[in-house]
Amino acid sequence: MVLERFTIFLDNVDATYFPGQQITGKVHVWNNLPKNVRGIYVECRGFARVSFSTIEQRSRTVRRRGRSHLEVTNASVNHTSNEEYFYQRIALKEGGNDHWEMNQGRHQYPFSFTLPNEIPSSFEGIHGYVRYTIRAVFQRRRKWNHECKMAFTVNSIMDLNTIAEASMPIEASDYKTLGLFCCQSNPITAKFSLDRMGYVPGEKIYFNAEVENLSRQVMHGSKFQLIERTSFHAVGKTESCERVIREFSRGQFATSEFWENHPISVPPVVSSELRCCKIIDVDYRIVFTVDPGTFSFNLSISHGVIIGNVPLRSSFPDFQRNRRQLNAAAANVSMLENNDNPFEANPAGTNTVTDYYPDLPPPTYEECMFGGNIRDAEDSEHVNYGAGISYNPRYLTYGQTFS
Repeated sequence: MVLERFTIFLDNVDATYFPGQQITGKVHVWNNLPKNVRGIYVECRGFARVSFSTIEQRSRTVRRRGRSHLEVTNASVNHTSNEEYFYQRIALKEGGNDHWEMNQGRHQYPFSFTLPNEIPSSFEGIHGYVRYTIRAVFQRRRKWNHECKMAFTVNSIMDLNTIAEASMPIEASDYKTLGLFCCQSNPITAKFSLDRMGYVPGEKIYFNAEVENLSRQVMHGSKFQLIERTSFHAVGKTESCERVIREFSRGQFATSEFWENHPISVPPVVSSELRCCKIIDVDYRIVFTVDPGTFSFNLSISHGVIIGNVPLRSSFPDFQRNRRQLNAAAANVSMLENNDNPFEANPAGTNTVTDYYPDLPPPTYEECMFGGNIRDAEDSEHVNYGAGISYNPRYLTYGQTFS
């Protein structure tokens, strides 16, 4: 007979933590009949994994009809790497003589453990991830075990105030001509600028750009993109990929185009670099593209930006205004629904950000647009994924929420 319920509950309803923070929760067991039990325990794990395949050419010498020939074939090669950050097994209940009998009813078993200080943020990528999980196991005597597994998010602090480049303005420019050699057109010139390089999720990037078209050809349009670039390092091989996290386009224009303080909100994403992880690197770039038309290559200019999770002090007043607006809009929301201060709402947590910056309005935790599947190859067929098999990390977000 299976259990009526076997689930993990964390005291922090957001399931979001900082390195060095204590995690507390309970394992709930509901059984409508007495059970013979060998033990109940939880496994807490933090790890990173990279896996991707490449097509590589392989050659060998073969002999046919007395002659040597070089034979070339394509082969799929798998590349992997792993990092372990911590592993803890916590016994919640153990049988004295091989097993014990659990009475009928509803039972709960508290657990707690402390995260290490030097661990990376949670991340879900195309070819790899950094993931933190808790697995509860109900060991039965001479039968398969009940298991429950859930993921939680770690946000490793990246304070923009400690990065000199974050407050520096940036500018990028380039030009191109149409046609070939003696038939070249007058140039198409594009440039963009930002008042600084560092931002946090929820903050607005005020984008300024200018295109001067002297070619006499109507441009098909221009486009802004905020791009996440990730490098996945396996043994002896690196695979890089890009994901567009924000994009805005404009249509045709003849002689000039201006983007004046166009506001673009930074979505909930992991901080730049993915510090403390050696097998995955993350950075962000702004790309501005001008499309000259069908038979010409685009003119693209780009520059790196830094995404952190503690904003520059110069931005604090903006977040204070936004927080007042959000609080006013939510005035009629009940106390159970209105939990916009996760630091204060987390009894097991520490005010990691607000301890250092008391005048910074507390962030919310918003789901990233990119997620993953927490089923691992080693999971048994009896695992119950309590909160669902799909998982999206939740990142510190300031000033606004994302649906």
